[in-house]
Amino acid sequence: MKIVHCIWSFNTGGAETMLVDIANEQAKTLEVCVLIVNDSFQQYLVDKFSPEVKVVLNHRKPNSRSILPFIRLNRTLRKLRPDVVHLHNAMLAKVVMPWVSRGLFLTVHALHLPLGGVRRGVKLIAISEAVKEDVLRRGNYDIVVIPNGIDVKAIDKRDLHGLERNMHIVQVARLDVQKKGQDILIDALALLKKRGIENIDIDFIGEGASEQVLKMQVEKLGISDRVHFLGLCDRNYIYKHLKDYDLMCHPSRYEGFGLTVAEGMAAMVPVLVPDNGGPYEIIENGKLGMVFKMGNVEDCADKIEYIYNHYQKLGSLVSQAYKKTCECYSIERMVREYIRFYDKILSV
Repeated sequence: MKIVHCIWSFNTGGAETMLVDIANEQAKTLEVCVLIVNDSFQQYLVDKFSPEVKVVLNHRKPNSRSILPFIRLNRTLRKLRPDVVHLHNAMLAKVVMPWVSRGLFLTVHALHLPLGGVRRGVKLIAISEAVKEDVLRRGNYDIVVIPNGIDVKAIDKRDLHGLERNMHIVQVARLDVQKKGQDILIDALALLKKRGIENIDIDFIGEGASEQVLKMQVEKLGISDRVHFLGLCDRNYIYKHLKDYDLMCHPSRYEGFGLTVAEGMAAMVPVLVPDNGGPYEIIENGKLGMVFKMGNVEDCADKIEYIYNHYQKLGSLVSQAYKKTCECYSIERMVREYIRFYDKILSV
């Protein structure tokens, strides 16, 4: 089977990171190519593809109105003669012709993504039940769920033990308060300080448009000594250092999956997430992690305080979460399900 993954651009993001893992795993047994449409990519990320993955650049200028890059795109796909063209942006379904392969597939990587380009015959894959429900609310689409996967073996594991003098919290995400909700966690920390709990600190790993807003919030609340912005760290660093934290909190206002939550579980770090969306689904609606009311600062603070005071009780929860991650959220499992789905559609 020959697979071509097609994506608009290739800069740091969840879909791009996921595509590296998918392509590298598929390339162990199949012929795999990644086609980047726009002339917008980060070379360090492209370099993470294994030598077995062929990378093709289409060199379309971002925001170009010319149809020539799309003609070139379809000619390239035709020459590659793939069995499967797997799209990672919905608008590509509008410009990739159905005759370029035996099957067209599209992964919907997040909630609320535009689907205007999706036409009949494109098989949709949702990364979670939450994303599937969001898609079906907008139309009668043909869609299945294949949850995201991670390289569980690559993540260093934490030995759950009692807290030392400080409690260290981590959040790994783009700095985007409208989606990722970092402001909720910062407000919760300030509230805990008012309650007399001052030996908790937070590391935010990531960068984004909300960075200055969040730094101003931290300074205004007088907790600059307890909140640290580490910037963009590569995945090797994250996988090595997740085990150094006592809690992962992912306070997103909406989230299709929440890959970093699965990574925290794989590192055997307790997790705290809102009571809705993809992260809530990952922890089996509260069975494998702690939960607070979405967007509620006081409840977030309450749950952190509970974890702080009852940390030793989390051992069984963490062990169950790790087992679930190995069984359901490994990259190997994800790729097996993708290939099974390709085979099912192509055999019809």
